[in-house]
Amino acid sequence: MRTSTALPIALVCAVALAAPAFAQVRVDALTEVRKIELAGAHSIPKRRLTAVIKTRTRGSAYGLRVALGRIPLVPAPDRHPFVPLTLQEDVVRLRNAYAMAGFFQTTVRYDVERDDEDNLLDITFVIEEGSPTVVSGVTVQAADSLTPFPVPDGHEKSWRKLAHSVEDQAGERLKAEEARRDRDALAKWWRDHGHPRATCTTSLAADSARLEVRVTHRVAPGPFARFGEVRVEGNQTISESALRGQMEIEPGAPYSQAAVDQSVSDLQQLDIVRVASVDVTGAGASDSVNAAAVATGDWVLPARVRITEADRRLVGGDLGYVTDAGLSAQARWAHRNFAGGGRTLTLTALAQTGWLALTDDPDKRYRFAVSLKQPSVLTRRTSLVISPFIEHRDDTQDLSTQVGANATLLQHLTGFNTVSLDYQIAVRHIDQYRFGDLASGDIGLFTFLTQAAQGLLDSLGQDLLTSTFTLTSNTGRLDDPANPRRGLILRPALQVTAPTAISSVAYWRADVSANAFVPLGGSVVLASRVRAGRLFPFGKSVPGPGDDPTTKFLQLHDVAFTAGGTGDVRGWENRLLGPKVPDIRFEESGDSLIPHAEGYDAYGGFARASYSVELRLPVPLLGPNFGSVVFLDGGRVWTRDDRFGAQGVAEGQDAWFAAAGAGLAINTPVGPIQVSTGYKLNPSITDVVDAEDLIRGESQGIPVDTLPRHPNRRWQFHLAIGTSF
Repeated sequence: MRTSTALPIALVCAVALAAPAFAQVRVDALTEVRKIELAGAHSIPKRRLTAVIKTRTRGSAYGLRVALGRIPLVPAPDRHPFVPLTLQEDVVRLRNAYAMAGFFQTTVRYDVERDDEDNLLDITFVIEEGSPTVVSGVTVQAADSLTPFPVPDGHEKSWRKLAHSVEDQAGERLKAEEARRDRDALAKWWRDHGHPRATCTTSLAADSARLEVRVTHRVAPGPFARFGEVRVEGNQTISESALRGQMEIEPGAPYSQAAVDQSVSDLQQLDIVRVASVDVTGAGASDSVNAAAVATGDWVLPARVRITEADRRLVGGDLGYVTDAGLSAQARWAHRNFAGGGRTLTLTALAQTGWLALTDDPDKRYRFAVSLKQPSVLTRRTSLVISPFIEHRDDTQDLSTQVGANATLLQHLTGFNTVSLDYQIAVRHIDQYRFGDLASGDIGLFTFLTQAAQGLLDSLGQDLLTSTFTLTSNTGRLDDPANPRRGLILRPALQVTAPTAISSVAYWRADVSANAFVPLGGSVVLASRVRAGRLFPFGKSVPGPGDDPTTKFLQLHDVAFTAGGTGDVRGWENRLLGPKVPDIRFEESGDSLIPHAEGYDAYGGFARASYSVELRLPVPLLGPNFGSVVFLDGGRVWTRDDRFGAQGVAEGQDAWFAAAGAGLAINTPVGPIQVSTGYKLNPSITDVVDAEDLIRGESQGIPVDTLPRHPNRRWQFHLAIGTSF
């Protein structure tokens, strides 16, 4: 038998009320639910089903929370008395959820077990899903079948593509959510192409015997309209012309709801704009219509733009502590409408004082920067940021002052997708190199050799010039940027030194990373990351006749690739996966210098590839703010360029390495905190041999393979604040 009805009616009729079934179980006003389970649920994730259930359990770790509640100022857990009627309504809600997913024959019942001693209930919903209803066909047609769609010239391909994508769902399981999404997309297309009152209705023709449904979308574009006068209200300090430059709506242009929404988004890109709204008179279904204008095709819709400005001036700062820099402070002052036009002027001062640092030679750094952001450069979504800076540093490497400037073009796309082009030019004046620190053991031989390779040790007070262009992009989509469960993010970057006449090195540097998140049901998420990079030296950075290849390689040390660390391959310390050398120090002993090692220094390479696969799991009994992670990380750092020789790196350090581990994650008001432990699955010799033993072996001619290995060096511990991806 074939019947025809509207989609909402079909779904409502598919849901039957549950019969009361609580005569067998005794409950009172103090009865609570200990746990709720689902049995027989396969086609719909249990997480989604649990979300529709209104019966509440008393929560995990209840005894611990009660004990903590006895402490002053610590709240005790709330009570959730059991309500039989709510349980019966949950049966209806679960059936409705299945009906919305195309399962109209689903049956739901519940089993209840009572703990008389504790007055608690354990509830199990038993679900028999049945067979799903399949879409036999989808049709998109005009509400008036005798009138063709008035598709605007030049947009025929776009409309056909959308209509075909909707019609191609034949053969799939009926899902009310997808049917609604298709209905809304069809109406939205017309509202974005000059028809503000476009509507779409969806109906079903069901064959109950075959469990099939034919879906019909009837689209009524409605009258065509254009934007009329655009009025701007609420601006006090920013000019009206600056606001109009941020909007896509213009008098005389065809009406577009997408243009209205984008204008709101673009206006709020201005720092001075706190809230923005665009109201178009006549676009709403309840607004009056000028019938004569509609009949002649001259329907004009005036628009009113209203904004609320933020405070023009903003003052802020931070105070912190870093073990190798001591007390640190940062202050910021911003003017959000500097000289009008929506420009933002920001002054930033940073001071790492070295006070109370735990190291003998703390990194002292003082930096001052001025940043001017100019919106609507070239296009309304492009901004230009000019940022001159001066920085003074006093550390184990040198006493120096750097002066430079950045110029960045930032293009805003949809959402948080952006593309930027940055140019930096800077000069660093070296006042003093720490030559004496080599003999005293304050800096390592590798750092000393790197400075020598960069040509720094021959002339004190040398000025080092850098000039680089960097193109970066951030594209993709996440369901929740702070704690993603589903989505993909791609971040490519390309950097080049130019012009090479004012840069100490010459290279191209390409780097790309991709992050993906996939929910696996319940609270389980699979998170993965892939990253790859390559350095291409050219010109003055390529060894020529008579040049030392190792010296040329060390000149590129600052831009070479490394791997390992909290947000990378977690079985290794920061930057120490792959090629590394002992951090050799010298101490004076009479007239002699005695070498010793303090761990390893990253040697780096011209290429890097790494991956990470992480399973994020809930922690039983500890609630939603606690989670656990199990991961497998791997990576490789290497150099395959015959022009630079073998670089003198020990055999086997440029292979693929992997680590496995686990950790605990805690969501806090300041962000997630993660403690993890990684274990090296296939360490290199330098990963398990102490650097001091390696120096001793080389000085005494002892083969590296015979040196003592330390199993504890295969473990690495990490603490991360914020997401690790």
